[in-house]
Amino acid sequence: MENQIEIAIVKEIIDNHILVEMEQSGSCETCAMGGVCHTNDKSVMHKIKTDLKVIIGDKLQIEVSPKLRILSFFIIFIFPIFTMIIAYLIAKFVFHLKEDFAVIASLFGVLFSGLVIYFIDKKYADKLELKIIKKL
Repeated sequence: MENQIEIAIVKEIIDNHILVEMEQSGSCETCAMGGVCHTNDKSVMHKIKTDLKVIIGDKLQIEVSPKLRILSFFIIFIFPIFTMIIAYLIAKFVFHLKEDFAVIASLFGVLFSGLVIYFIDKKYADKLELKIIKKL
């Protein structure tokens, strides 16, 4: 999986951190984990630690790691299926519910995963590890 490269503009310099503004790319518009990389706005601010000498207004190439993209994929697409299956199996074999109620329980498993995704999104949205490739 190749690294995703974004263009960011330096908005503020705070000690050895910079605050950069990144525009959403086309693939961001359809991503369910919008808050991890972006909010619902057209741009988002990220705080990045750097020793690079920059001034406000500089453009930078920023790399989004494949590890972050794979983790996001797992959380968004695999985790809900996993919780749905687990909820079904618990309802069916632990609580010995009828098939209809076990299916309903699996739907509640999907709703539960949605809540977990929401809280993960809110908690880790500002803890991204972005890497500055170069100054443009």
